Amino acid sequence: MISAINAYLALLNEKPEKEASRLAKLCEVLDALPVEYHRAPNVEPDTLDVSASVPYEPFAIRALASFPELGHYAVVDPLEGVDQEVILGDAIDDLADIARDLSGVLLLIEKGAINDAIWDFRFGYETHWGVHLHQLRSYLHSIMRRFG
Repeated sequence: MISAINAYLALLNEKPEKEASRLAKLCEVLDALPVEYHRAPNVEPDTLDVSASVPYEPFAIRALASFPELGHYAVVDPLEGVDQEVILGDAIDDLADIARDLSGVLLLIEKGAINDAIWDFRFGYETHWGVHLHQLRSYLHSIMRRFG
């Protein structure tokens, strides 16, 4: 779990030369995170306050600098049927939200709150950053088809 999180966060600090390789690496590190969710034990937190406060803005700035070609994309709820309104997803916001939530998990680990960190990782995947990840992966999949 920790290495998958660190690989994702490190990518926001890198900028490989070619768009295709940069986006392929992003896909790879994003794909590793749900695998880690499924490997993580389903534990109860040790405390009632498992959230770690991490600022959003630095991650948004890093995401935009690392992936300037990413933008808005269409999102629909697959369970809402064909008459729903299409909304816009924002890839930079997705990247920043994922990074912020995962950084909070690392902070809990640094504090020695391992069960809290695992619980927060799993809960965040189920309710927040996982939603961003899967919507973003669909968008990235469409982009990557262009590169063959």
